[in-house]
Amino acid sequence: MYDDVLIATDGSDVATTAGTVGISLARALEASVHVLAVAERKRGGTAERDRREADVEALAGKARGVGCEVEPVVRTGRPASEISTYADEIDADLVVVGTHGRTGVRQVVLGSVALEVIREVQRPVLSVGSTASWNGNSESIEDVLLATDGWSGSTAATEHALALAEACDARLHALYAVDLDADVPELRQGFEEHGEKTTAAVAERATERGVEATRTVVHGPAHEVVLEHAGTDSVDLLVMGTESKSNLERLVVGSVSQRVVPSADVPVLTVRTVDDQVSS
Repeated sequence: MYDDVLIATDGSDVATTAGTVGISLARALEASVHVLAVAERKRGGTAERDRREADVEALAGKARGVGCEVEPVVRTGRPASEISTYADEIDADLVVVGTHGRTGVRQVVLGSVALEVIREVQRPVLSVGSTASWNGNSESIEDVLLATDGWSGSTAATEHALALAEACDARLHALYAVDLDADVPELRQGFEEHGEKTTAAVAERATERGVEATRTVVHGPAHEVVLEHAGTDSVDLLVMGTESKSNLERLVVGSVSQRVVPSADVPVLTVRTVDDQVSS
């Protein structure tokens, strides 16, 4: 399902972990790997570029070591913009980035690159946080968690979750959060029914593809529900929609993904629905 995987690195530990995840997935899906590092002009000229060259070669060597076809690249400029531009140039099917989370000033700055990439790149982005667990000895994903709200912004995420689960022979877990603070029983019931229908539809589609599936509808703030379920031992990968271009869905879907990505204990695949892939 993915032919070209772009892995961005800055040589940090979390970027190395993200690279390991990206290489494992690329190997499992028999995809080509493109390793990109961006030298920032303000950080030291030739010395900075030399460091980035070394970072790229280190990760490219790991990919070659497991039999992946690799293209190492170093660009100069603003990281998020260069990642987005290069992803378009090679028509990448997946972009892999590390995110340092929200602890400390340096981590906030570096972590923001991952969120910028998610906002700017019109392609699926796999984000790997500093606390994300990954079995480096495993080439396969066994359990995929799909966080869905059933609206248009989650359409592409559902497609990718189903395809990944099928390709990796993994179980798919459909999760719907009833994020509603209301005392009107009819309103709460309506959202519960929507959640049941949404997860049932995902499970039905999974069964049609030969994928084992479970479904869960839970009450609570969406980002808290998603993080709690993603933090269980059984989940290897979280898939969710990212902000669309409509203001309403940006408030609902975008805010959830931006809260989840820096804090998730597993790699997070964020996907934007094709219909929303237009310029702001």
